[in-house]
Amino acid sequence: MATTQNLIPGLLGAGGLAQALAGAPPWCAISFLAVSLVLGITQALFPQNSRDRLTWWQNRRTYLHNRRDQRHAHRLPPGS
Repeated sequence: MATTQNLIPGLLGAGGLAQALAGAPPWCAISFLAVSLVLGITQALFPQNSRDRLTWWQNRRTYLHNRRDQRHAHRLPPGS
């Protein structure tokens, strides 16, 4: 009788990840690593604390509004 193994705890470590990807095609391993890298960078760049996240988005919105206003201020009025 074969025993089934839960892969999730094993995948949490680097050794388990290497074991899971050992028989995978190269494109699959590269895709998985690329997605992991993008998710890791995204999580590092964007704040994870909800109060910090709210402040970040408020500052981002203010910046975009100011940039839009400056861009429109440099344009000549219509009919000039």
